[in-house]
This record gives sequence, structure tokens and C-alpha cells, in this order.
Amino acid sequence: MDDLHVIAFLSEHWLVISSATTAMVMALVAYTVSHALTNVRTAQATVAWTVGLISLPIISLPLYWVLARNKFHGYREVIREVESRQHESASIIQRELRTEKYARSTTLNTAIEQVADVMDTPLSNAADWELLINGKAFFECLFAEISKATGYVYLEFFIIRDDALGNQLAQCLIERAQAGVKVRMLYDEVGSLRLSRNYLERLEKSGVEVLPFNTRQGWLNRFQINFRNHRKIVVIDGTTAIIGGLNIGVEYMGSKVPSNQWRDTGLKVTGTITQKIQAVFAGDFFWAARKNLPEANWWRPHKTEQSRDSHSEPPMNAVCCATGPADHRPRASMMYSTLANSAKSRLWISTPYLVPDEASMVALHMAKARGVDVRLLIPDRADHLLVYLAGFHYENEFTEANIPVYRYHAGFMHQKCILVDDQLAMIGSTNLDNRSLHLNFEIMIGISEPAFLDQIESMLTEDFELSSLQSGKKLRWWYERLGTAVARLTSPIL
Repeated sequence: MDDLHVIAFLSEHWLVISSATTAMVMALVAYTVSHALTNVRTAQATVAWTVGLISLPIISLPLYWVLARNKFHGYREVIREVESRQHESASIIQRELRTEKYARSTTLNTAIEQVADVMDTPLSNAADWELLINGKAFFECLFAEISKATGYVYLEFFIIRDDALGNQLAQCLIERAQAGVKVRMLYDEVGSLRLSRNYLERLEKSGVEVLPFNTRQGWLNRFQINFRNHRKIVVIDGTTAIIGGLNIGVEYMGSKVPSNQWRDTGLKVTGTITQKIQAVFAGDFFWAARKNLPEANWWRPHKTEQSRDSHSEPPMNAVCCATGPADHRPRASMMYSTLANSAKSRLWISTPYLVPDEASMVALHMAKARGVDVRLLIPDRADHLLVYLAGFHYENEFTEANIPVYRYHAGFMHQKCILVDDQLAMIGSTNLDNRSLHLNFEIMIGISEPAFLDQIESMLTEDFELSSLQSGKKLRWWYERLGTAVARLTSPIL
């Protein structure tokens, strides 16, 4: 059939074709709306998708089936598959990261005990720690610790860039690999979308095993791009670990221009807490590679005759909170809510994105109603525009409830830090936004040692001094108000 005949056929049957197409789209919209009503995690997200599907079906339909998923299929099944072949290693991971569900394992007298019980995760020991404030301290520590490795190095980052800093890391890893150290690295393929093939090949040819976390494995995950592995983890020989909010890229080192400085924090720890962090990496590696970590050192503290007295046991002063969309429960949201509910006098939160879910918001309001000193510290400039605009709505809501919101002016505030009373401080990768709470794989480490809490208090006090207290953002222009309203409506799916 030539072009003229096609045109004639379409002209003759246009009414039938358009009617049939419209009916098909309407049927698909109806099915998708019903799917959203029964499967989307939160009421806010359900409303956002329903409005979008009805008002803009052509745009919203493909977006829904790519972005609206809130369950990450296959992760737990892969762990069970590996467990059947590598029972000892998989059981070690479960031992390190999980306690019995819905069963009290602590006295619940302290904030760290409450977090451990709610998260179904065991307490552990941070024998030593070092707070790594900003890029210079973080990367100096990172390269120094990698250079000390004698057995293995495990790394996992959301973003790895092929720039000066990324190449410095590559050279450091290549040197260790050529010295006989086993080096394994995971990266998120969405966060590291611009990572060059040449960079990966240079590492692989030198003996470094590099793998994408690959959230799109399996047919059910094939077309989704919504789940990310946002964790930043480094484990050296199973005895030292580094976590935090910094990725691998020159921007994380900061800038000579003060207003462009990148404000972030990392944490180096030793002690049994490193085994928890290593277990998180091992689970992610099982998913990405479908194989074991045979060289992993799963050491346990040895009891000597002198240490049998309970007073000489290492203090259970640390907790590892690893969360993600494969969890049966919304554990990241539960973590924030537990911290807020356990606070008696002070709850300071630093986060680059302020788009909380309903549970977290209620918990913060309840803490304020109890007379807790609740403070929120967020950046004053945009990183992701829609999230930034949505933050204005929540900023206004918090300030109306007399919960002060501070905007940091000395650069971009990317730090994820929580301080509860004089009891517990947490550092890691979890933002107070819907993506971190429900869609990303994240990790936070909490420590309850007084000396560590003093350091966190001093650090946050200085951050507040470099910030201004907001009284609610007054948007002057109609397009600012419209943009904030649209961003707030879409906040559950950002």
C-alpha cells in the first residue's frame, strides 16, 4: 500500500481509529488509576498520580509504570538463593544486621536502644571513630586507609566521576590491586550515568572488580529507573569502615569560592560496627554479582579470662541502620520517627532535602509539642529544583508550628546528620525526603559516646551560626507560587 492509499485509508476511517484509540487510553488510565489506588505506598503519592493520570494521561501513563514502583523485587530472593549455596556467609549477614522481628532485644531505656529495637537490628561497638568534616578530611582519610589495606577493600558509591578525584581514587585502587589486595567496587548506574567505559576498563584490566548495583535486574525491574543505591560505604580488611554523604567527584572537595563550598560529613569507625557495615556491602554485592565474598573477614571479639567480667566487655555504643525499598516495612521512615519520639530535650536534623513523609512530619510535630528543641538545617540554594521548590511548602508548615528551619549560606549543605539529646548522633546517607525514606538503599550509623556527641554538637552549632533562621518563604512571583504548588503535589514521587 503506497502513501496515498495509507492517507486515504486514515482519512476514511479517522473517526473509528481516534475513537478506538481514545477508548484504549481511557481503559488503560482506568486500570492504572485502580493499580495506583491499591499499590502506591502513601496517600499523597496516590493523589499525585491519580491527578496526573486523569489530567495528563499521555505523559503520566508511561511515567507511572516507570517511576511509581515502590517495591524492589528480587533482592531478598537473591539473598536466599545465595544463602542456599553459601549458607555460612549469608547467615553471618543476617546475624550482623537482623534481630528477631517484633521482639524486644533491649531495655528501651535509651535512644540507641529504641532505634535498635524498632529497626530489628543488633547493637554493636564503635571502638574508635573519627568525624570527617567536609571533602578534604574525608578524602585524605579515604586514600590513607585504602593505602593501608593488606587483604581487601570494598567500596560502594552512588556517584563516581571520571575526573581528577575519581582518577586519584582509581590510581589508589589499582596500586592496591597490583599489590595483591582484593578490590571490589559497586556503583549506582543512574547516579554514575556519566562514568566512562574507559574508566571502568582501566580498573578492570588492573585487577579491580567493578560492578553496577544494577537495580534493573529481573523482568519486574527491567523498565524501572526509580530505585537507587544511594549508600556510600568503604570497608578495609573488615576492621575499618568509612560512611557518609560524600560521593567521588571534585565538587565534593569544595571550591575556592566560599559560597560554592560543599558542606558534608563522613565518619570513620573501627570495632564490631565495621562488621555490620561490611554485611550491608555483602548483601549488595550478592545482588549485583550473584556470588560470595570468600576473602571477607568476619571476626568476633575474643573473650579472655580477664574479659569475662561483663564490665570489661566493649560497650554497645553503635547501631547500623541499613534501609531500602526491599524492606518489608518503611524502616527509614520508622528510624526518623523513632529518633523524634525518643527525644526529650533536643532534636537537631541536618538534611539537604526537606520533603518528609506524613509519619516523619507527625513525629516532628509531636516532639515539638512535648517541648523538645527541634531544629531543621537545610541548604539555601538549589541542587534539584523540584525538591528545592517542594521544600518551601514544608518549611512554611514547620515554621507555622514553631519548628525553626535554618538555611545554610556558606555553601551547599549536603550533610545528613541527626542529634538526639545528649544520647545519640547519626551520620550517613539518608535524607529527610521521600526518595531516601522509600525508594533508595541507604545507610546511617549511630553512636552514643559522649565525646562523639560533643563533637557533633560543636559541628552543628557552627553550622547553625553560618545559617539564617527562616520565618517562612514569601514567594513574590506567581510562577514561584505555581512551581512550589506543583512540586509539593509531586513530592511523594520525587
